[in-house]
Amino acid sequence: MLQSLYIKNYAIIEEANIPFHPKLNIITGETGAGKSILMGALGLILGERAETKVLHQASEKCVVEGTFDIRLYKLQSYFEQNGLDYDSTCIIRREIAGNGKSRAFINDTPVSLQQLKELGSNLVDIVSQNQTLELNNRQFQLEVLDAFAETNDVLAQYKHTYTEWRRTTKLLDELTAREMQARKDEDYIKFILQELSEAKLIPGEMPLLEQQLEILSHAEQIKMAAAQCAGALTNNEQSVADVLSGLKQQLTPVAKHHSGIQNLANRIQSTLIELKDISDELEQIAEKTEADPQKLAHTEERLQLLFNLQKKHHTQTTDELITLQNKLEIELQSIGSLQNELIQIQKEKETYETELAQKAQQLSDKRKQAVSKMEKAVKQLLKQVQMPDAVLEIQLTATSAFTESGSDEIEYRFSANKGTPLQPMNKVASGGELSRVMLCIKSLINDKVALPSIVFDEIDTGISGEAALKVSQVMKQHAASHQVIAITHLPQIAGKADAHFYVYKTSSKNATYTHIKQLNDNERVEEIARMLHGENPSEKVIEAARELMG
Repeated sequence: MLQSLYIKNYAIIEEANIPFHPKLNIITGETGAGKSILMGALGLILGERAETKVLHQASEKCVVEGTFDIRLYKLQSYFEQNGLDYDSTCIIRREIAGNGKSRAFINDTPVSLQQLKELGSNLVDIVSQNQTLELNNRQFQLEVLDAFAETNDVLAQYKHTYTEWRRTTKLLDELTAREMQARKDEDYIKFILQELSEAKLIPGEMPLLEQQLEILSHAEQIKMAAAQCAGALTNNEQSVADVLSGLKQQLTPVAKHHSGIQNLANRIQSTLIELKDISDELEQIAEKTEADPQKLAHTEERLQLLFNLQKKHHTQTTDELITLQNKLEIELQSIGSLQNELIQIQKEKETYETELAQKAQQLSDKRKQAVSKMEKAVKQLLKQVQMPDAVLEIQLTATSAFTESGSDEIEYRFSANKGTPLQPMNKVASGGELSRVMLCIKSLINDKVALPSIVFDEIDTGISGEAALKVSQVMKQHAASHQVIAITHLPQIAGKADAHFYVYKTSSKNATYTHIKQLNDNERVEEIARMLHGENPSEKVIEAARELMG
């Protein structure tokens, strides 16, 4: 419920503060006085876009602030999802600076226009000649039927199952796409794995092969050099070992007389031992090293294979090839496990689908049971607003497709006059007729759901006399349980007000201003009399105004 609307520096409104009544609020005024400006200001706090031309004084910012009582609307989840503090009294504010920059706030927390629009749609419903077009919206038509049929519990269960069904359907599609791609890759993976498996890769193999290739490529040179050096060290005449032995023998007799010589003799002995070891190793190398063309060719072939595999798979070492092989083996195994997962998700989806079909049928049954009752109830209300021959027919068709709202397709078909065939509403209903139908529908469900505050923006255009009186009575009934704000030119509707606001203009030398004031009982009589007869109404007109207020 909109408790108050504060406007500052908007269009030709310098400043206004409007305290709204919980029931029927009527706004009247002369044509051009600025009633539509109020709708523009209200639109700002409901998320409409703003322009700098709305500023009355460009040097000051424009402020529009609405205070709402939101206790009945169950909006806690909206506040939680958007990181906002919840309070039963909600304050929405828009500020527009002279440079065109606009800011929006919910309970003093900055928000986006989208967030504002989402919240606003739950707080205020503006019905005008243009906005009655939602009567042609199939989703709106279905929501109205659901409200009348009181399908809340069944619909909530259906939506929960629908969400799970959609989740499993999406997951199944993703897994199927992955499995198809995996199947395409399977042959290639198997081919690569076979190639790597046949290579019998060994960790750290390549450096050893490169060393072996170096030896085999120079086997004759290595053998000859090792043998010659071994002979020169210990086996030949005048070998290095023989020379050192002779030197040691020369030093031995005098070593006992000189400690330094003794040390040197010992060192020569150690060198002789080391030379013997070196010579033995060189002899072993010479004995083991043989030219082997076949082994050389095999080593070259093995190295070439590893080089080719590394180049093909963009790796640097044999270890990286082994890592790739392990990875591909896991991928190949996952193709099998992916198929098992697919089977499991498919079963899950089918279970939800069966449950969804059952709940969709329950939902459809409740709707079908309510159709004729709703048609009769609307017909009675249409009679009350001077449309005695109008007929609203609800066509409900079951389909095999699941949507968020069930598996029913709906269409409202309408005829305003006898002899006129039933057709979709946008083809047969005028703007004034649509407005009255909308009023009847809103009134029909107002005791079944917590409706937003409803604003009727001159929906009385094109009606007068008895029809206007009937519309005012239905509007009054609707306002008994839900807040209504109506901009009207009809005295019959103005007479039903719980709070009556008058919009008027004043002019100075340099500017024109729009003002709004709440009328007391005497002022209301004068205003309604003026609406009936114009300026300077007679005593009879004033009495008629009092009767309308009664």
